[in-house]
Amino acid sequence: MPEEHRRGPLRVLAPTLGASVLLSVAYLLAPAMGTDLAAQQARAEFFAGHGWAPVDFGWYGGVGQFGYSLLTAPLGALIGMRLLGALASVAASVAFGWLLWRTGVRRPVVGALAGVLVFAANLVSGRVTFAVGLALALAALCAAAAALPYPGSPPAGRADPAPPPAGRADPAPPLAGRADPAPPLAGRADPAPPPAGRDDVALPLAGLDDAGHPRSAWRRRALVAAVFLLSALATWASPVAGLFAGLAGAAVLLTAPVGAALRAGSRVASRAGLRSWRPDGRWPQALSLCLGPVLALAPMAVLFGNGGRQPFTAESMKIHIALAVVVVLVVPRRLPAVRIAGALTVVLLLGAFYLPSPIGSNALRLPMLFTIPVLAAVAELGRVRLALLLVAVWWWQPFLVAGDLGRAGSPESRPAFHRSLVAELAGRAPGRIEVVPLRDHWESVYAAARVPLARGWERQVDTDRNALFYGDELTPQQYVAWLRANAVSYVAIAPGAVPDRYARAEAALVQQGLPELRPVWQDGTWRLYEVTGAQPLVSSPARLLRSDRGGVELGVPARGDVLVRVRWSRWLTVAGAGACLTEGPDGWTVLRVAVPGDYRLTSSLRPAAKC
Repeated sequence: MPEEHRRGPLRVLAPTLGASVLLSVAYLLAPAMGTDLAAQQARAEFFAGHGWAPVDFGWYGGVGQFGYSLLTAPLGALIGMRLLGALASVAASVAFGWLLWRTGVRRPVVGALAGVLVFAANLVSGRVTFAVGLALALAALCAAAAALPYPGSPPAGRADPAPPPAGRADPAPPLAGRADPAPPLAGRADPAPPPAGRDDVALPLAGLDDAGHPRSAWRRRALVAAVFLLSALATWASPVAGLFAGLAGAAVLLTAPVGAALRAGSRVASRAGLRSWRPDGRWPQALSLCLGPVLALAPMAVLFGNGGRQPFTAESMKIHIALAVVVVLVVPRRLPAVRIAGALTVVLLLGAFYLPSPIGSNALRLPMLFTIPVLAAVAELGRVRLALLLVAVWWWQPFLVAGDLGRAGSPESRPAFHRSLVAELAGRAPGRIEVVPLRDHWESVYAAARVPLARGWERQVDTDRNALFYGDELTPQQYVAWLRANAVSYVAIAPGAVPDRYARAEAALVQQGLPELRPVWQDGTWRLYEVTGAQPLVSSPARLLRSDRGGVELGVPARGDVLVRVRWSRWLTVAGAGACLTEGPDGWTVLRVAVPGDYRLTSSLRPAAKC
């Protein structure tokens, strides 16, 4: 075992834990901040009020709460989203630090402390769901690393060399004036790979204990199972984090065949090298890292997925491809898995840009967050050159969104900002309202708690259902048609607040005045407009009695079909024996009534009353 590992991980974990706890406490003491925190908070509050109900009726006419995450809303409802994020940040920091120590990188302490800053910056942006998933994904990588011997361990069956007998000197150093053995000539292939059972530098074979001896079979199986379970849980917490865990597994899977091809040199030799290559002891862990996310995401997407597309600009894609290329070029060749992961990140970014999907710009989190910690830990550069490189990477793409930090404690993030609007709407007829989205989307928390919103805060769903706001131009005719098609009764705007970047055109239209928007109320913060000619949430002769995040209640005076402008979902159910549900036109829901009366449309993981 190398000397640095005999000293144990405490020298890495102690400063890592201390710095992470300090920054997490500072985060908890600071006011609310981050563009994404509102979405996390809203989901936690929905779960606290409605439990495992799968559909949130307060956003987008009904949206699945579990398409975003299966785990974080229940955990956030239990202990609070900000505390959950702080704990996840500490856990991720410790796991990352242990991983750097365990893999024997050059500067584990520097890399781990850079990781602490990165995970704290992730908290500043409010990405609590991703923080939880990332902590679990890093824990999965730790479990995979625990199944591998320390870098530099002797091969199976061989012990460390015995020290020389007392009184005998160590072998003499090379004679003065003699040079060390010459490096291989340019163009020559690297030396042949080490024999089976030997350390493959950063990613040695599984099945050995810390001294290089075989592990017990049950422990190997337990570690493989832990890798699978943790990577699956990471996916259920955050599909993006699960994707990154799978990418790490793919990098490990490709290390051996790619290395065999590169060592072979010529094309013919490369083919021969690939044919002679066989799976080694790393494969169980690597396959678990790949299969865990895939098998976890498949049912989650099929049963609860909301679909949609995450916007991703060409400029952002190019910036982050450059970061991944830097990793490939700077990371030493003795760490092939890290270099392959950098190359796979380039592929991921290109795919996320050219193939519309819910991933989109979320793919950039991998290079944005990990480039600086990885380079700080493994780059074989002097201090000055390394510092210059890290400063250049930070200048090119900082991992901290400064605007999120600067807007901490903004008025829009406080309940008082929304109180007058909510009170005014409480005295009006129930219906759906469009609040022009604020920059940090806190209306999706405080307004949605009392009245259903036409929109909310899930970008992928918004681009799918409300594509007009993401086009080149928003016309008054398009906007009014959208309001009526979505059964919007009122439009509210806070003229003094900064809108979301995709809501600027909408804000301009509302403030300039439209004939179809009749002013009905205003105060020093809000203006409220009634939509003339608005379609009702339920079709005549039914009457809307109540509408909230948990469902829609209506009175039906006669038998027949009632169109309820709530998005159809397999999880919808209706209370009452005299009616059933079926999918209606334009993706809405039809309530088929056999017995007149009052009915409440809700959702359940065990839905009933389908026609």
